[in-house]
Amino acid sequence: MTDDQTEAVAHRWHLEMVQEGKLGLAEQTLTPDVTIHANQQVFQGRDAAKQLAAGLKTAFPDFQIEHLETIVSGDAVVIRWTSDGTHRGDYFGVPPSGKRIHVEGLDLFHVRDGKIEEMWIEYDNLAVLQQMGAIPEAQPAGA
Repeated sequence: MTDDQTEAVAHRWHLEMVQEGKLGLAEQTLTPDVTIHANQQVFQGRDAAKQLAAGLKTAFPDFQIEHLETIVSGDAVVIRWTSDGTHRGDYFGVPPSGKRIHVEGLDLFHVRDGKIEEMWIEYDNLAVLQQMGAIPEAQPAGA
């Protein structure tokens, strides 16, 4: 695979499967045994990956992902991204708040034979929960 092809499969996960909700692309994009590590949680297999993507789309139906930087090295792709959307559905047990949420993250993808076999998704989930009002924001000392 060329670097462009390796990069393209990582972009498809974010922009087509997660953002647009095209879960039917899972067989073209993910290995059957794909492993996703997302902030201390592990999702194993295509069905779990589709559930994760669907859950994010349900929680933030209008969210938009922007890729700010992409680095490709062999079978690895790193994408630095931001996302903005409205919290309109359950987010890991947090009921909809109707608030606009901004997230910044960094994902590492490992690609095998043109499909993602492993992902490491890192973002500040505490900030997400604070923006939703599920966890109070820290107050500066002396406030």
